[in-house]
Amino acid sequence: ISGYDLTVRPARTAVYIEALNQSILTHAMIVSCCKSVDFLLGFLVGTTSDNVSTRWGRRKPWVVVCFPFAIVSMFLLVTPFPFSGDAVFSDSDDFPCGEIEPDSATACPALEQCLVEMIANGTLPAHNVSSVESSNPPAPAALSVWFALFYFAYYFFSWTCTMIPYDALGMELTSDYSKRVSLFSVRVVFQFLGYAVPNAVGLVLSNIFPTNIIAVYAYTALVLGIVSLAALLVLGFGVSERPEAKTGQGNEVPAVVAVRRALCNRPYCIYLFIKFPISLVSLLPVNLMSFFLRYGMKMEDWASLYFTLVLVILFASLLGTPLVWYLTRRFGKREVLMYVSGACCPFFFAFFFVPPQSFPTAVIYIAGVFVGLLTVVMFVVLDSMLADIIDYDALHTGKRSEGVYTVAETNLQQFIEVIGGVVPLLLMSAVGFENNGGCECGCGVACDEAYMRWKCPGDIGYSCDGQSTFDSPPLFGEVGRQAPCVDQGSDAVVWIIRAFLFALSGVCLLLVCLGAKIYPITKAAHSAILDATESLAAGGEATDPLTGKAVVRSAASHAQLRREHFSARELSLSSHWLKTQLSGRLLLWLGAFIAILAGMAASGGEARQYIVAIGAICCSALFVLVPWDAARLQVLLKMSRAERAVGPSAEEKDNSARS
Repeated sequence: ISGYDLTVRPARTAVYIEALNQSILTHAMIVSCCKSVDFLLGFLVGTTSDNVSTRWGRRKPWVVVCFPFAIVSMFLLVTPFPFSGDAVFSDSDDFPCGEIEPDSATACPALEQCLVEMIANGTLPAHNVSSVESSNPPAPAALSVWFALFYFAYYFFSWTCTMIPYDALGMELTSDYSKRVSLFSVRVVFQFLGYAVPNAVGLVLSNIFPTNIIAVYAYTALVLGIVSLAALLVLGFGVSERPEAKTGQGNEVPAVVAVRRALCNRPYCIYLFIKFPISLVSLLPVNLMSFFLRYGMKMEDWASLYFTLVLVILFASLLGTPLVWYLTRRFGKREVLMYVSGACCPFFFAFFFVPPQSFPTAVIYIAGVFVGLLTVVMFVVLDSMLADIIDYDALHTGKRSEGVYTVAETNLQQFIEVIGGVVPLLLMSAVGFENNGGCECGCGVACDEAYMRWKCPGDIGYSCDGQSTFDSPPLFGEVGRQAPCVDQGSDAVVWIIRAFLFALSGVCLLLVCLGAKIYPITKAAHSAILDATESLAAGGEATDPLTGKAVVRSAASHAQLRREHFSARELSLSSHWLKTQLSGRLLLWLGAFIAILAGMAASGGEARQYIVAIGAICCSALFVLVPWDAARLQVLLKMSRAERAVGPSAEEKDNSARS
């Protein structure tokens, strides 16, 4: 799945937007809608994974059953063969002069003479003709349906149904503070190897198909599918869940209660404050770097540098993993997170002010090293911190709820994908972004004719060999001219790319430093948390190491679980007023949902896609709020007067104090 991540995200823009000419607005709208629906499904998968047990465990069955569907969805998403088959298996012999083989990439007298004759008799357009008849019309609606179907299926089966149980499984393998650092360090090494596979394959394929990005990603997806099957066999037969973690017995906590308990966990709220910005820093280069290389640095051969840059990031990550592991064990998770983020922050602000066309390639690689180190910190330190936070939750609840916490991780990733993947596209479209720089082909999008490097309005790049190399000079016009497909009509497009890629990353790292500074669980505190948990399990008493207050667990009765659907303030209201409040909130959410749908339906023209994309983002919150209050209203209607009349329990008071 690590390899999938660094394949699907760049392939979305390179294949669907640039090569197949899907509207950037349509693309953003579909991503928003799919993320909104999947946002809700994640909570259901997480709580089900926590509460349902099998003879094989709670987590592994999810991975074994769902991951094969993820493999198929990934391949069909990256390789939309009904629409891209001709691009993968192209034959230029059917075009005028296509049967003539060039002597080399720089010498082709017979081909040049044929092209001169065809241009003279009007069969082919002149290189500087003002208008070119396009054979690359806007993408059909069927392509958008294909993208929506398999984009949703990919994220549902891979990230929601596979990664949530998989991450929970990793947190259950050990409860030792230092061993967790080692465990997640080893996992990170394999994770970066997974990242390296598609990029190493992509680098090789970009040299084999330098002007055909569709073929590069199609064959990369095929290799990933084969590797995925081997990885599934290793996990299925080589990893076992701990006996005490295999069962969900006694863990049947309703989803609303589980989430409310998590939100009362102050260290977890601080963790989310850290996780959001640092995840955004890791996501933005994957989503936007290809745009920056192409339209900012004006690179026609952007794909090879992109794959090389990602490999530099991964190489830096692999080298940095032992260093981060040592520093974390030596100084602590909080300190490493704070100082590494603080050291990288000024560089991102500096990168923002460097003019893109004067951006040295070496500086791009330096930025890649920083991203690699931050990625290591995110996976080694933050994942280990989350496991410690779950231990703190277990101290107060007596339950292991890895699934609930990891579902928030996955849903946070989904929301970050909207912020880092959809919002920049909407803004770029608003200021005049043109797919492939307004060109029919070129800059990695293969032209049907082998003798064309690019085909743009007002400029056709006839050359000896336009499909195998970028070094074949134009046969007509200025030899050293820049390919038009690296230009955007508006400079604002490049400014938006720079702002998100560098300036926003710098701001995010400042927020990470602030969150790390106030994070409370140190190594000593975690050891005290485990000791207190063992004391309670043995029938003794315990004190919360973070608050200094006695820990009192409530009996896990059905009546108590029903009460935990509500805050102490809500329980102090009369039954009538609480029902009125919940009913009013529910009607408000439903009314907002209907209003958004009506606005989407009533809008027209280009504005409709903006409205649908933004409306889908808003709906992601409503998809949570509506079932949240509906479930609480249903529980309230079942509660007896006696259950509501009981004063706040010890655990409710404890949750209130911790929150």
